[in-house]
Parts: sequence; structure tokens; C-alpha cells
Amino acid sequence: MSKIHLAAGILRGAATMPMQLMNQVHGTKIVEVFAYGDAPEADALVTRVPGLRIAVKTADCIPLIMADETAGIAAAVHAGWRGLTADIIPKVLARLVSLGADPARLKVLVGPSLGVECAEFSDPLREIPAKFHWAIRERRVNLNGIARRQLEEAGVQHIEWKPLCTRCNTEWPSWRRDKTSERFFTWIELASPAPSH
Repeated sequence: MSKIHLAAGILRGAATMPMQLMNQVHGTKIVEVFAYGDAPEADALVTRVPGLRIAVKTADCIPLIMADETAGIAAAVHAGWRGLTADIIPKVLARLVSLGADPARLKVLVGPSLGVECAEFSDPLREIPAKFHWAIRERRVNLNGIARRQLEEAGVQHIEWKPLCTRCNTEWPSWRRDKTSERFFTWIELASPAPSH
């Protein structure tokens, strides 16, 4: 098996390269994909196919991309607050482990999302499950804190954060700020290295 390396990034504006996207529904469904095709109804994509670029599109929700290069597996995850508090992150990690990934080897990138000062809920004690009430401060919820704790509790050690609040930073699309249909893409692919000569 050829050694796997990663290509990943964040794209603002229209997608200018092939991407396998999802019809994101704020749930916890995980779909493994093997080729480009129609967008499945899901909030996480998993692939073991080199060259298949998988992506999540967001405008306040938390986008995560994950990969275990040794196992040759990658995931793209859409963690809106409903999916996040329904444990989509632990569920994706469990799926990756079942396919041979090791949390200690996983590399995770968490893209820009709604910051804690802007993650305001009308009734967080009712809307957020009790096990996450530690993340509530008055009417605000530390959604990124929940994501971080879930990753760390699963044994993930290599986490890169893009600590930008999409609502505060006008360079980024934000549904909370503008009620916009615009999204940005966070993508990853497993890529075989060029052959040596």
C-alpha cells in the first residue's frame, strides 16, 4: 500500500474544484463514500479513497476534518449545535476507529465557527442536553468547548483550531449575522504522493 499524505484547506466563495458534499441536516448520520456522486443526506462523510475530496459547508456551525494517515482514512464533519449535542463527534470517531484509525494518530482541524460570545440561545437550559450544561454561561453556550472536550476525551492529541468567530469576522459567511445562504468549504483528501524517479 502506498504511503498516504494529506491535502486539506478552507475555501471561501464558490467551489472551484471537485468536492463530495453532503445534504447537511443537523443530525448524526455518517456516510462512507467511495466516488464522487450525489450529495447524501448526512452530517459526516468518511472515505478511504485517495484523491476523493470530501468537504463540509458551514456559516456558523463547526466544521471538522480528520485523518489518520497511517490507516488511510479521512472524515469531514458538520457539527451544528444539534448534531454536536447529539454526539456526532464521538460517533464519527467511533466509526473511524472501527475502520482502523487510532485516535492518538488522528489529525483534526477545526475551522472557524460561532464564538462563545455570539452563541446565544433563547433558553439554553432547555435546548442543550443536561450533560452539556457545564458549557452554558447565562444565555451563551461554549460550543467549541464541547467539541474540544469530546475530542480530548476520545484520545485525540493533534488538534488545530482556527479560533475565528464567523459572526464577528465579516470576511466569513455567518447565518446569525446576515441570514445569508453563503457558505464556506472545509475540505480534505487522501492523496498518494507523486512517484519517485
